[in-house]
Amino acid sequence: MFFLTKKTDCRQPENNNEPGDRFGLTDNVVDIKALIASDGIDCHPDHLLVGPSRYCRIYALYVYPRQISIGWLDDVFMLGDIDVSIHIDPVPDRFVIRKLTEIVTSHRAQHGVLSKQGNILMLPDLENAISDNEIVREAIQTNRDRMFYASIFISVHAESESDLNRKCDTVEDVLARKAARAYSLMFRQLDGLRSCFPGGSCQIPDFSRNLTTGGVAAMFPVSNPDVSHPSGIYLGPSYFTGSPVVYDQFIGPPALPNPHIAVFGYSGSGKSVTLKTMTARSALIGERIVILDLMGEYESIVQDLLNGKVVHIAAGRQSGINPLEIEAETDDRGRQTVDLHDKVAEIRALFTVISRAFNGNPLQAQDAAILEEAVREEYASRGINSDPRSLYTKVEGSVGPVKKQVPTLSDLYRRLTEKPVSPELREVLKPFLRGNSLGIFDCETAFTLSDQVVSFDFSDIKDEFTKLYAEFGVLTWVRQKFVQQNRRLKKKFIVDEGWHFIKFPESAVALETVARTGRKHNCGLVVASQFIEEFLGREEGRAVIGNCATLFLLRQHDTVIDQVVDAFHLSRGTKNFLGGFAPGECLMSLNGAVTAIRIEPTPFEWPYMNTNPLLDVRSSKSEIREED
Repeated sequence: MFFLTKKTDCRQPENNNEPGDRFGLTDNVVDIKALIASDGIDCHPDHLLVGPSRYCRIYALYVYPRQISIGWLDDVFMLGDIDVSIHIDPVPDRFVIRKLTEIVTSHRAQHGVLSKQGNILMLPDLENAISDNEIVREAIQTNRDRMFYASIFISVHAESESDLNRKCDTVEDVLARKAARAYSLMFRQLDGLRSCFPGGSCQIPDFSRNLTTGGVAAMFPVSNPDVSHPSGIYLGPSYFTGSPVVYDQFIGPPALPNPHIAVFGYSGSGKSVTLKTMTARSALIGERIVILDLMGEYESIVQDLLNGKVVHIAAGRQSGINPLEIEAETDDRGRQTVDLHDKVAEIRALFTVISRAFNGNPLQAQDAAILEEAVREEYASRGINSDPRSLYTKVEGSVGPVKKQVPTLSDLYRRLTEKPVSPELREVLKPFLRGNSLGIFDCETAFTLSDQVVSFDFSDIKDEFTKLYAEFGVLTWVRQKFVQQNRRLKKKFIVDEGWHFIKFPESAVALETVARTGRKHNCGLVVASQFIEEFLGREEGRAVIGNCATLFLLRQHDTVIDQVVDAFHLSRGTKNFLGGFAPGECLMSLNGAVTAIRIEPTPFEWPYMNTNPLLDVRSSKSEIREED
């Protein structure tokens, strides 16, 4: 063990006659080496101390996978506080061809000897080696490839020796999963550190490995090469390389098993801008979109930019949505059926939400049974059953069949009053009838979702329960009228501030149902929230996230970063990113493959997507129009 320190030139300047020179202060320029060099180096057999609480260990890679692909070292780069130094030297073609010929000849001779002896144990390995070397030799002879020598050194840094050992174990585990192995440079740590310096000098040539051009290209840290799909929407540049990232949530297996997306980031991280950017560009390529907008942030982009429809939901005002509306659904075999059982379950869940809010308990068993009986009787009284044709009737003078009128909440209430339902439930249901403050859904359906983009705005509702009731009613209605219809169309269902749904069991189950069944109907659920802990802390929330193949993690609050890293099995190096991202920067996980990107709206899009109240959006729009 020995100790090295920096040398400092303490000589006085030769010319002491200049004013100010008498103290040796003139032309005192700090050498750049002094800015980057450590305070000292304490060399141990298996690690180095390169400053106060600054430990490092140098590895040399000496076992490589038989086949490598672009980005195979990305998992090492993403661990954080790790330097990887790659030394590449070209090999003359004539030397390579001569050497490969000798190797192939030697292998063939050994193969022939073992074959005559009947020793078949090593024959498969020899045949693979002969085939690999002949392929490389042919490529080099025809000038389609080159050969290089490559040496890889990995420098692991930590603030304590115990932390260093833990991080080194992680590095070795990551390499082992890739069928690679690194050698800890015992008693040669200082030479290894010199090999990691930017000067490009390899002090230990013992671990050189010959690679072709493709193998050398695979060594570079390109983040994740698979983040860009051949089709889809442009999100922004890669955080690491600046290359464009194109994303198609409907690309399907094996790239993405489902089209669902989860977006998490605390207030000010750029979550709303991310969602609006995806919305605008998805509409541009023809996708149909429905948005549940709790805070009223999408009106500008939906109406002014996308020429869509905004439906305002408010207390005491009929919404034009009937939760008893029922549609035929197409199953996996292409057959159409009317699922009355599912509709009964939806109405029961809606009444359970009401009962839980006013009575403090879910719907009683007797009331639930009577409710189911009343719902079925209401549909039966109109001749509606599981046959899709029962939803229509012939009207004299009409060209084709006309959709029947379905029951409303008032119809259902009148039937319930004729049954032995509990007095508490009767009284609780009265405010939800037409003309009362909560009679939002006691009406006939007044519109369709024919527009390409439709947003439901709940910002006028201030009461917590009223907002929950309105959201739940719209969610179940949209699932019937939008999610489960038109399988051939690509559909996107955006639920912003999804934490509000997860807070209540019935709405959480409804959201989970959309996540589980949306893929079958070619509909991608996009759920976003600034409170990721609400999802991680509830079983239904974890189920929703578990059904999302794509994950966008913007900046997270310091108190939940560790929880996020553990929940999504991220590397420890991502903690620095999640705590330091600027607005719009995020980790993007595609079916477990993680990279970092920047969501960047264009200057034309930005005024429609801005959520900063200090910026006058309308004036910005007019300025853009004048410039155009």
